[in-house]
Amino acid sequence: MTTSKVRLWTSASLTLVPTVALIIARLAWGDNLPETVASHWSGSTPDGFSTTSTFFAWSLTLSVIAVAIAITVAIRQSDNAPLFLALTSITSATFATIWILSVALTLDAGSAQDARLGWWIIAPIAAMAVGIAAYLLIDRQRAEGDSPLPTPTLDTPLAATERAVWIGQARSVWPWLIAVAMTGLAVATAVYSQWWVAAIMGLTTIVTTAFASVTVRVNRQGVTISSWGVRWKKIPVARIRSASMDDIRPSDWGGWGYRLSSKGTAVVLRSGAAIVLILENGRQFAVTVDNPEGGVRLINSLIQARTS
Repeated sequence: MTTSKVRLWTSASLTLVPTVALIIARLAWGDNLPETVASHWSGSTPDGFSTTSTFFAWSLTLSVIAVAIAITVAIRQSDNAPLFLALTSITSATFATIWILSVALTLDAGSAQDARLGWWIIAPIAAMAVGIAAYLLIDRQRAEGDSPLPTPTLDTPLAATERAVWIGQARSVWPWLIAVAMTGLAVATAVYSQWWVAAIMGLTTIVTTAFASVTVRVNRQGVTISSWGVRWKKIPVARIRSASMDDIRPSDWGGWGYRLSSKGTAVVLRSGAAIVLILENGRQFAVTVDNPEGGVRLINSLIQARTS
């Protein structure tokens, strides 16, 4: 088995391990399980309850589904394996952790109503670490020795006083879908829960819509990125070593939106064509944009003019 396959199956196993732990915990407690456990928490205090057997059935079902998806992804060696395996491992770890923790706290307190979460609240959050590990186990970077991407320039070199500009755009539907869902949750939270939580969700919704439409502008000042006419990213030409075109996938960068990774940063609205910059520090910056060739040629010509 090659190293890449070992990494792939090790990553997939991170979805299986929490599911096995869930089953072992159920068998270990046996007849000592409480009839009712807390299934939802408001801070450290439970505000929702469920029968232990029903809660276990839901947790086990969702975890098994996650395991089935992880195995399928590993067998097919999907290009999106890092993203899928991160999601399945988070799902499995979260539900297993919540059920085990709810039962343990209920047994310790004597009743579901008296259970207190306390600092254990970090346990479900820590399940995110399992997803991060699953993602990082699969090396998505190009193998050493791969040919570098071409860095084309304009057919006619720019004169010292010549002005040039290129503008490209990319649009995506997913931010609107998320924004609609978040708006509904924010309204419900404002009505039934705490207003400050709703305010945070509302702000998150506004930020999310910034990725519904992104405009990339290239001129002698550098590369700028804006949404709805508001510029929020600028990279001066002096900081750029080269520019190239590439087809990128969200899974290469850990998802959609503004992504941070070990190889650099990216603005990912969709799969497909993108401008990829190699910065002076050796890190990458990528942004998905329609028909990027003109922008790439202008950037490289501006770099050439500056260094000549």
